[in-house]
Amino acid sequence: MENEQVHRLLDRIAVLRDPCDLDLLLFFVRHPRALLSSDQIAALLGYPVKRLGDSLDVLVTADLLFRTEKPNGVARLYVFADRVVPDWLPPLVGLASTRAGRLALRNAFEDRRKGSRRSEGPSPAQIRHARPA
Repeated sequence: MENEQVHRLLDRIAVLRDPCDLDLLLFFVRHPRALLSSDQIAALLGYPVKRLGDSLDVLVTADLLFRTEKPNGVARLYVFADRVVPDWLPPLVGLASTRAGRLALRNAFEDRRKGSRRSEGPSPAQIRHARPA
């Protein structure tokens, strides 16, 4: 997928605003039911707890993720909302399943954050041929 296609895909997914949102969504696609604390998820994904908490709120607000009310313990049950799969989810998961795709998505998030679309730099196909996966 070329950079413009990656940008168009992200434009369709207005809810995701940064790589943490994406990584968290992919985590729950792979683990649709998880009984974990925010601290544990942050440690698994390598993000600060505050940033991960913000991303959890993004996914819950978008009805992509449900969580139980906070029990007496620290862990919560998180359930991925897979009954109604958005049309953009399969292409996103497919793209994010490759190293080149993840890099293209991260670059697109950075471009979005800067308010620009970067046309220079290698395409995902060029990266794939330059380095072994």
